[in-house]
Amino acid sequence: MASREFKQVCVGTLKVYKWFKNALRVLVTFKAFYYKSRRKFVKKEVTVPNFVELEKGILKFWKDNDSFHKLVKKNAGHDRFKFLDGPATANNRLGIHHFWGRTLKDLTIRYNALKGKDCQYQNGFDGQGLWVEVNVEKELGLNGKPEIVQYGIDKFTNKCMERVKYFANEITNQSIRMGQWMDWDNSYYTNTDENITSIWHFLKECDKHGWIIRKNRPMAWCPRCGTSLSEHEMSSSYHEVEHTAVFIKLPVKNKDFKMVAWTTTPWTLAANVALAVNPEFDYVEVDFHGEKLVLGKDRLKILKEDVKIMKEFKGSELVGLEYETCFPELPEENFAHKIVAWDEVDNVEGSCVVHIAPGCGAEDFDLGQTLGLPEICPINEQGVMLPNTGFLAGKKTTDVVDLVVNRLKEDGKLLYAHKYKHSYPFCWRCKTDLVYKLVSGWFIKIDEIRPMALKAIEDVEFKPEYAKKRMVDWLQNMGDWNISRSRFYGLPLPFYVCEKCGKVHVIGSLEELKKRTISPELVDKLPNIHRPWIDDIKIKCDCGEEVSRVPDVGDVWLDAGITPFSTKKYFTDKKFFEANFPSDYVCEMIEQIKLWFYSLLIMSVVLTGKAPYKKLVTYQYVKDEHGGEFHKSGGNSLEADIVADKVGADVVRYLFSSSSPSNDMRFGFSLTDEARRKILAFWNIYTFFNTYACIDNPALEGFKPKSENLLVSDKWLIQSINKFVEDSDKNYADDKQFVVVRDFEKLVDDISNFYIRSNRKRFWKSENKDDQLTAYWCLYSAIKAMIRVMTPIIPFVTEYIWQNMVREIEKKEVECIMLSGFPTKIYDEDFGDILERTKIARDIMSTAQRLRNENQIKVKQPLRIMYVAGGDKTVSVLSDFEDIIKEELNVKELECVVDDSKFNDEYLSVNFKKAGAVLKGEVQKLKTVLASLSDEENKKVMQDYKNGKVSVGQFKDLDSELFNLEKKPKTDFVIAHENGNTVVLDITLDENLILEGLYREFVRGLQVLRKEADFSIDDRIYAYFETADESLATMLYNFMDKIKQEVLIVRAVEKIEKPDIEKNVEVGDSFIIVKFAKRI
Repeated sequence: MASREFKQVCVGTLKVYKWFKNALRVLVTFKAFYYKSRRKFVKKEVTVPNFVELEKGILKFWKDNDSFHKLVKKNAGHDRFKFLDGPATANNRLGIHHFWGRTLKDLTIRYNALKGKDCQYQNGFDGQGLWVEVNVEKELGLNGKPEIVQYGIDKFTNKCMERVKYFANEITNQSIRMGQWMDWDNSYYTNTDENITSIWHFLKECDKHGWIIRKNRPMAWCPRCGTSLSEHEMSSSYHEVEHTAVFIKLPVKNKDFKMVAWTTTPWTLAANVALAVNPEFDYVEVDFHGEKLVLGKDRLKILKEDVKIMKEFKGSELVGLEYETCFPELPEENFAHKIVAWDEVDNVEGSCVVHIAPGCGAEDFDLGQTLGLPEICPINEQGVMLPNTGFLAGKKTTDVVDLVVNRLKEDGKLLYAHKYKHSYPFCWRCKTDLVYKLVSGWFIKIDEIRPMALKAIEDVEFKPEYAKKRMVDWLQNMGDWNISRSRFYGLPLPFYVCEKCGKVHVIGSLEELKKRTISPELVDKLPNIHRPWIDDIKIKCDCGEEVSRVPDVGDVWLDAGITPFSTKKYFTDKKFFEANFPSDYVCEMIEQIKLWFYSLLIMSVVLTGKAPYKKLVTYQYVKDEHGGEFHKSGGNSLEADIVADKVGADVVRYLFSSSSPSNDMRFGFSLTDEARRKILAFWNIYTFFNTYACIDNPALEGFKPKSENLLVSDKWLIQSINKFVEDSDKNYADDKQFVVVRDFEKLVDDISNFYIRSNRKRFWKSENKDDQLTAYWCLYSAIKAMIRVMTPIIPFVTEYIWQNMVREIEKKEVECIMLSGFPTKIYDEDFGDILERTKIARDIMSTAQRLRNENQIKVKQPLRIMYVAGGDKTVSVLSDFEDIIKEELNVKELECVVDDSKFNDEYLSVNFKKAGAVLKGEVQKLKTVLASLSDEENKKVMQDYKNGKVSVGQFKDLDSELFNLEKKPKTDFVIAHENGNTVVLDITLDENLILEGLYREFVRGLQVLRKEADFSIDDRIYAYFETADESLATMLYNFMDKIKQEVLIVRAVEKIEKPDIEKNVEVGDSFIIVKFAKRI
């Protein structure tokens, strides 16, 4: 039929509804007036918010309303949450990777504040040490210690302090942007006089026990910075490098062989004092190109060819033999060099003969101390070879390799040189490769403190648990603590050594210094306790000699380790200290086990005998998207606030919070995009509520539904929220915020895809206003509880929803979400196993949906009936959830069955094991006969089977046990067995079902068209429809009322001259021309 004729048919059918349309117009006009006259409680939200602008608005709200201090005041005097912040080095702006820890600390404090705890909010800044010095050197264009002295130590110190002040302010602003709440005007600094004198007190206590010692020892030394590093500073400062290693062959005096030794640091051969062998190893003498060489039998492979073994003997037979060293002409080498025994020699690398240089290595030094070997240090502070090193003098250790190799070759002492890749230490401040240098330094003896520390941490809770093992291992193996550094800007060690009598004076306070000094007025005039001003103050020794302070400054981990005492008023207010010590919570990277956590512990057990923390939380490394570390030099550094202004601070916090601190996490913009989508999923729940609440303005304040008025899905939502609140409370307390995020995501998905989907019509189409209000209350209460749970993690979004939803509906609610407290149950009644029952129902729906997908039947296409077979619980569940299941799956009927004959046909197959024993070679023929049976023949065979004897084809009276009873779906049924239930869909479609499917598909298309036209959700419109398809015309005729109701159509008209939108809406295999207009 022609298109014009069909248009006439459609228009004709529409006229039947004229009287109804006029009535509807009156209704729409009344309803529009009704809504217009009511106050909308809040603006309608956008679907996709601008998180960055939202956050800036919230920052202004917090500042304008002084929200932080109101929280502090609210919780003042309550149970104390004792927090200690690991000080951030105020030396540069913070990268995004620094904010994993800051996020964890902030969300933990926020959680405890929500629980009503009176929290400590003191932020810390590490304000001195080499990190700062190195960068000030760069700023000033200086290169090394001599140029700093020339510039002026006083001016240099002032520049360092200026840098700290500047970057402390930068970090403060970055942290505020990231949503971190701290008492920013009360941050502590480790470069203050109070912090310094607190350390002096600690060192005085150590001295009273005889734990302060001065000794010579090879230390890891940075030639760039001109100072040593302690063991714990080096714990993470290794990288893979390639060096030139050499095998040397040194002649043994009065013997005809040479000893083969190996080193990866050729410059240390100028300090060789001995060769070490393992007395228990087997050594061999071999003929190698006419020379007799001795090396470990297990290391013959280093010769790279087969050789003849001439002799074999134990290493003990070599001990005591004298050999000629590498460079015997050097003045420091003028002594007898002998082979010594050392059971630390291994057979893993080298030659089983170790070159010993006690002035260039810690292990060599320890051996030398035992054996009384000489100690030679061939380099100065800049890593330059000393004048007494002959042909190497004046050259850096990195520049002498070729000289050493060539000289050894000339002297016939080089076996060969080769490239060797190994893990080598570098300076964590300037990244320069380290050397080992014999230095005179100040140490704290650890042996007597060690058992105190091990005892103190027995009751400390470590998160994760393996962090405790790391701490124990470190404590058990840690040597004496090197606390001195040969630098300028740092803690001035309060040590005064009398050159006349040798007495060491340790000053424990400014008061003691003033008492002991020759010039007390200089103490009063100190601008601060730093070099060079403190160096001018001299004391008088007991012997009468005038004594100057040692020039060294202290290890930076003394600065950070004393903070529980300098910040918690240990020296000024004992009552305050006892109320705030030990800390309930400290949190830093796992590497701080050997750094800050260690120094905190050592200093605390010395002063109090206790651990300074009750719970120690660690986290791993933040890597970039490709698994690399963040470095400015690598070009992948991301400054935190800049990232926040690109993607939003909440997105960053959410990503950090979702990661388990037990593992490294990765950070990148593809990952923040995913985190943003997760937050948007929750935002969509809020905007769903907001969209309809803006229209209906539900009177929720003071309302609470009665239990009997709750639908089964309402009970599920209430129980789910109550469980989320309870579980989150426990998980926050257990530092499992990543589990909170995981549970949040599941709950958001469940609410979106179950509660809202199954209750959408209650918000829009419900004629039962009491039921509608109940639905509003349930969803509102859920959102309110969820934002209160999640505000420690995403404080900006949750505050925004609090202001724009909660405070608009409940006018008496508190001003800021952080003042609302951690939520409790939203409904006191317990609904038993509703969560389990809902899961059963949703599993059944999921199975049915899978069947639809597998058979390419859209949900919009209604089906006649769905059967479910299961246990007693399934029957009960189906009774409760019948309406939801039918609506969600678009089935007309739902039937729970026991007998599956409605949808299954029975047939027989051959039991080959049993039938084969009876029929032998005929069993395949039986299979063929069964497969060829007609339906009628199959019915007879099935009856025979049930009677015990089966006759089929040529086979007569076979025992039923020779067969298997099988089942298959009848034609037009699809079946699935999952989770102990059988789900069956009747996929037979009659004309009415097909038309209804077309109607649903068409309505979906019209809803999309409304969005494309940017109509408001409550806009009433006029519509024009035209189609040349007979089935679609019939559908329009049959379902026009429903179409108008679903799409908010005032009237279907015969023409629209100026439509707001016009489009062909595809339905089935054809289309309908659609025009929409708000006015005609």
